[in-house]
Amino acid sequence: LPDFGLAREILGQDFISPEEIATARGLIYSEAQVAELERTLPDRETLEWLRRNDYYLVAGSPREMSLLDVRELERSYFCSKEGGWYANETEAFAKSEKVNCRWYMLRKGIVPNSTSKTWSEQQKLLSDLETTPTAVELVWGITCYKAVRGIYLLGSVYARTSSVDSVGSRVFVGGFDGDDLRVYGWGGGDRLGDVGVSSSRKVL
Repeated sequence: LPDFGLAREILGQDFISPEEIATARGLIYSEAQVAELERTLPDRETLEWLRRNDYYLVAGSPREMSLLDVRELERSYFCSKEGGWYANETEAFAKSEKVNCRWYMLRKGIVPNSTSKTWSEQQKLLSDLETTPTAVELVWGITCYKAVRGIYLLGSVYARTSSVDSVGSRVFVGGFDGDDLRVYGWGGGDRLGDVGVSSSRKVL
C-alpha cells in the first residue's frame, strides 16, 4: 500500500486518496499511477500550508476527464442532470479542459473577502503561491469531497473559476447544498454578493 500517512496526519479528512476515490467513484488507478502519486505527494511544508489556509488535497482522475465526463460519474450531484447550457457545442471549456492523474490542492471555500468584487479585484487577493482553478478542477474536487466524505463544499456561495464561456464570461460554480451543484457563466466585471473566487495552490 502507498504511504500517504504524512498527508493523513496533517490534513485529516481534507486529504482524499486515490484508494478512497476508487472505492467511492468506481474508478481504477493503475499501480504506476498510484506510485507516481506517492512520489509526487506534496512535502510537509506544503501540507502544513494547506492546513493553515483551509485547503484540501485530492487525487486527480485516473483518466482524463472533462466537466461533462465528471458529471457522468454522478449526475444526481448536478442541477443540470443532462444537457444544460454548458453541454452546448459552443461551450468549449466543458469539453476541452480536463483533470488528470495528479494532485489538486484546492481551497474548501472561497477566498476570504472576495464577494462583491470584480474578477480583476478578486485576483489581487491571491497570494503568490495561489492561482484560480478551472471549472472542471473545482468540480472534480467538490464532487470527490462529497462522494468520499459526504460533505457539501460551496453550499451557499459561488466561486469564480479561470474558465471562460463562449461569450467571454467567467464560469462560476457553487450552491452545492443538496445534490444541486450549479455551473453558471457571468461577466467578470460584475460585483455579485454571493460570488467569490476559488483558489488552488500552485504546483511549484
